[in-house]
Order: sequence, then structure tokens, then C-alpha cells
Amino acid sequence: LPDGSYLCRPAGSGPFPAVLYNHGGKGDAVGGDLKGTCESLAKAGYVAHSEKRPATIHMNGHLDEVLAALAALRDNADVDKNRVGVMGFSRGGLISLQVAVTKPDDVKAVASLAPAAAKTALSDTLKDAAKVTAPVRVYVSENDLYQDDHVQLAKDVESALKAAGKDVQLTIYPKYGSDGHMRFDSVQEPYWSDVMAFLDSTIGKK
Repeated sequence: LPDGSYLCRPAGSGPFPAVLYNHGGKGDAVGGDLKGTCESLAKAGYVAHSEKRPATIHMNGHLDEVLAALAALRDNADVDKNRVGVMGFSRGGLISLQVAVTKPDDVKAVASLAPAAAKTALSDTLKDAAKVTAPVRVYVSENDLYQDDHVQLAKDVESALKAAGKDVQLTIYPKYGSDGHMRFDSVQEPYWSDVMAFLDSTIGKK
């Protein structure tokens, strides 16, 4: 797409389940693999949209852009709008949780990979944990501690959702390289199979 986003469609005839992918990074840096994630989701049977957000350090307007992308994805003729999920990495993991709070009726599965704090954005979002209706899965590496303590942030997400009586599970993977955050920078095992199993069980295989 012209703005650097990607839309990928499985072979065959729909309607298909769909997933909106939200990248990490800030400013010019894009965390995660927009194209690879989109293509991998399509191979697995999902219409996928990887939204490329503005290259700003602040997050003003980022959620609005993602909500517009979600609306467009749900209106796509190939998509079963009752089977739409959202996933994201780092800041995208935070935004995916914000989507679950803001549009609880529009998403049926949420996968948050090493969600970022973005100052108070994550803690503010978790104050509204009671609004979430979709099952949530949180993934992090045990050595994801360099930019921020993402392990603690992931535990914060789990405990806030648990306290609100929500369906949430946290998976903590073993150490990955020198910076556990990079585990989710590309499509790879073991996290990818875990995310796929979760999506298949919630919105995917009928």
C-alpha cells in the first residue's frame, strides 16, 4: 500500500478470518516485520493488514490510525467481520491492548508481544481492563530488560486482566540473544506457532 502498509489475502474464496498487525519502534524505526508477518498470516489462512503508522516519537494519533485500519479490514469483502483479531509488538502490543479496550466488540482475539509502556499509556490502558471482552495472550522473553523491563510490563498486563476476570495467559520464553525484545522482530519459532495456535482456536479454523 502507498503508505508502507501491507494487505495480504489467502488463496481461495472467503470470507476469511482476519488479523490486524501493529509494529513496534518509534520515530523512523519500525520494530517487527510488516511484510513477513502479513505474508505469514495469509499463508495460515487469514486476511492480514500490517499498518505502517506515522514516524513520530510521540504516539498522538497512532491509535486513531489503527482504529481506521481495523474498520477498513472489517469492511473488506473477503473478511468475516465476526472473526477479527489484533496482534502487535512492543508499541504495537500496547496499541493492540488499546484497541481491545476501545473497540471490544470488534476484536475477538488479542496477541500482545512484549508490550511497551510508552510512559503512562500502558498503565492508563490497564485501568480500563474491565472493558476487554476478547481473550488476550501476552508473550515476552525473560531477558527483555534493556529498553525497559518488558517482563514486568507483561506481568502487569496479565495481573490487571486477571483481576478484571478476563481470559488472559502470559508466556515467558527463555533468553533470546543479548536482547530478548528482538525475538519478536521477525517471524520465528517458538512464538509464531503459539500465536497461530491461539488465533486458530479463537477466530481461525472453523
